[in-house]
Amino acid sequence: MMLLTRRPTRIVAATLLSGAALMASSATDQLHTAPAHRAQSVSLGSLRVRLVRAGRGTPVVLIHGYGESLMSWRALFDELSHHADVTAVDLPGFGLSSKPEHGYSADSMALSVLRLLDQLGLTRAVLVGHSLGGAVAAAVAVQAPERVLGLVLVDPALVTPPVLAGSLDSAGETQRVRALVVAYYQSLRSRFAGIHDPDWLAESAAAATYEPARDPEYFRALVAVLAQFDFQHLTRERAARLTMPTLLIWGAQDPVVPAAYAQGLLAMLPRARLEIVPRSWHRPHSERPREVVGLIEGFLDEIGTTNQPRAH
Repeated sequence: MMLLTRRPTRIVAATLLSGAALMASSATDQLHTAPAHRAQSVSLGSLRVRLVRAGRGTPVVLIHGYGESLMSWRALFDELSHHADVTAVDLPGFGLSSKPEHGYSADSMALSVLRLLDQLGLTRAVLVGHSLGGAVAAAVAVQAPERVLGLVLVDPALVTPPVLAGSLDSAGETQRVRALVVAYYQSLRSRFAGIHDPDWLAESAAAATYEPARDPEYFRALVAVLAQFDFQHLTRERAARLTMPTLLIWGAQDPVVPAAYAQGLLAMLPRARLEIVPRSWHRPHSERPREVVGLIEGFLDEIGTTNQPRAH
């Protein structure tokens, strides 16, 4: 009789524990999947770009590198938004932004960023650019220095020979093949790099299902960027005009734009200083985000600008 009495009790207890575990798991899942931000889509003339914006304070615009998207800033975005008004954007040709056939020169990309500042209601901002995005940020500063409070260039693609010089039509066979291989690799990498994070960024159902690797326009845009972007845009004459405070952040083991090139760029810029991030490669902002966000926050403190309120 004792066994008969204990068994139902054990069954009831186990059932209650299982139910409690399921409820706790459900609550945890809800907390885990609640997105912190919602993606926006804004018009820049004939283009539309995706962005995410959060925080208050000094305006900061994050510009990603080649073959990436605003998600490349995910690791530091939230921490930085505690100290600044932060916007991360998909450049034209990448992420969920428009992918036209043309318009990928340094000046054209810079114009898109300036139009973005207009759309955000920002007269001036700190531009933070990685790799290709660093070259775009520098082009913005050359084109409209009065709009740039400061520059943060993370392993910028400014000082190494371009993957492809000139147009595909005038390039040699080796250069054309190299560009196509690089573009194909970046297209495949988008399957793993990820342009969505439903636990962090809410998007429309249509946007959330978009996969760049399955989009032929994305591959064409990757090739077009290599064909049209002038990686040698920042000449010594143009660099001399960048009199705003500039912070260079470089991964010590960067194999794409080696840190050895940093000194040459440092010498070209009137008000620049260099920070080397140890144990980091080409993406220190995602590989060592705490160190990088600390450097950016310190830079913002050094600028000492009056906080500009967000436009509503």
